[in-house]
Amino acid sequence: MALLKYKKVFVMAPYKYATGGVELAHQLVDYLREKGKEAYIFYVSDIVTCKIVNDDNQVTEAYRKYNIAVANSIDDSPENVVVIPESFVLTTPHFKKAQVCIWWMSVENALAWNGNFTDIWKHTQCFEQKMNMFKSILKWMVKKTPLGPVICKLYHKDFIRSKYPYPNNYSMEKVRKEDSRLYHFYQATYIQQFLYSQHFDRIFRLTDYINPEIQTNIDTSVKKENIILYNPKKGIRYTKKLMKIMHGYKFVALQGFTREQLNHLFDQAKLYIDFGPFPGKDRLPREAAIHNCCIITGRFGASGYFEDIPINGRYKFDMLHANYSKIKTCIDDILNNYDVRIDDFAYMRECIHHEQENFYREIDNIFG
Repeated sequence: MALLKYKKVFVMAPYKYATGGVELAHQLVDYLREKGKEAYIFYVSDIVTCKIVNDDNQVTEAYRKYNIAVANSIDDSPENVVVIPESFVLTTPHFKKAQVCIWWMSVENALAWNGNFTDIWKHTQCFEQKMNMFKSILKWMVKKTPLGPVICKLYHKDFIRSKYPYPNNYSMEKVRKEDSRLYHFYQATYIQQFLYSQHFDRIFRLTDYINPEIQTNIDTSVKKENIILYNPKKGIRYTKKLMKIMHGYKFVALQGFTREQLNHLFDQAKLYIDFGPFPGKDRLPREAAIHNCCIITGRFGASGYFEDIPINGRYKFDMLHANYSKIKTCIDDILNNYDVRIDDFAYMRECIHHEQENFYREIDNIFG
């Protein structure tokens, strides 16, 4: 028996954006429509006002390969379901009658995008996330308080820019007040535990998967080299400290590459490191693992949970009290004994191969 009873499903997505989370929304609609359900994407151009795009009926170009129909308006009825990504949770009050489902694909990103600084400071240990929040506060002070000119003199304009443009302070307390009418879907065990800590009621697993085309674009004939890959946008503070004591090692930042170039780098490299916040199950570590890279992470967010990043604890490090010499020793062991160490990541690769079928089963459990 399915969790929800409904006539139509409307899944929200930001207009003309192409990210992992946005693709996931399209994958949900695609699967529901293939099963004969009446399901639609609806694009929002402004989440503060929840402005629904109605000037055309075109699916975002990156996702035209999916079976998608676009809704230009929402039938806000108890017979229908509206699925909202966690970053847009502040739009919840716009839907008064429909069955509202919040799909939590992250924790820290959700809190930051919804502009609640107290919540994000409380629920994250990652320095970079807190710094982004601090910059948001400074930007607000520049615009709204007499201290603005002083701050502008003290800090360069680029320093106080914010990556989170919607300071609406939509707190977890506000979500709790509406929780009796909400369903919560979680992408990672880390997120599940966060939702439990907020005392939300109806919490259900709805994860994601790495695209099959990525899983099949692997060239095992490429010789593995002593290359260490990293994401320059996440955990860079810790990565730079590590690089300072590892002169002569080849570190490659995963930035500015085409999909084909990225695949080739994954095929070449022996190791991928990521000390970022892991607000959910990040995709890059899984893509690296599929290409037979060994993986080293911190213990922030989802990376601290075996269910989310299923690798041996010897490859996870507490970066708040990091022993960089110990991390270097671990890296040397991987590079020097790659043919043996890669077997330590066989379980992670097996889990990734089953993600799509698990995702479909979870959809069946929820939507029928």
